[in-house]
Amino acid sequence: MRHAFTLLILLAGLPAMAAPTPALTPASSKPVASKLPFMGLVAGETRRGQAERLWQQKQASVYSLFHGNALENYPQSGEQTLANLRVVIADIRSLPMPELESARFAFFDDLLYRVSASYRSGISFQQALDKLGPNYGKPDGQSTTGLQYASWQAGDVWMMLMEQVNGQLVLQLEHTPLARKVRTSNTETYAAYIRAKQHYVTLP
Repeated sequence: MRHAFTLLILLAGLPAMAAPTPALTPASSKPVASKLPFMGLVAGETRRGQAERLWQQKQASVYSLFHGNALENYPQSGEQTLANLRVVIADIRSLPMPELESARFAFFDDLLYRVSASYRSGISFQQALDKLGPNYGKPDGQSTTGLQYASWQAGDVWMMLMEQVNGQLVLQLEHTPLARKVRTSNTETYAAYIRAKQHYVTLP
């Protein structure tokens, strides 16, 4: 009995033990694509040759192919267009997604950096969002007041479904670091153009 009483005294002098922390149940991850691919193409990774082969496989038609305009950064320059030879833009029709009317794919140094797709008239914002859900999951951001939009982000790539003033829906996707390089390249192209004009001398 004496030993039991002594043990109780010793235990009373020990600091209280913290209760074990219950294991946290991880939140269910949304089924969003890690790179936000569009038609099997990945911004920042897919090269133009790969895209062209895929368009051919899916029977999509390229109806326009041209260089980017270096003056998109300079709307008040006085000039209208100045080709940036490092940027190639392809306009595509007959897409494998029937809800889309057309899409524009932009490449910088042959790497896909931007996609802009237009929906057919009559497609509602919710219908378009429901179509995107199985591939991209729940949007990271969304607004249902005013002009509606929904946005996704995956690493360096963002994507946005947006309603325009005229009611048309547009899906835009962009690789941020490559888009930044395009703006720098546009500036360099425009600067070279200005320098060339300054060296031009009109003969009498």
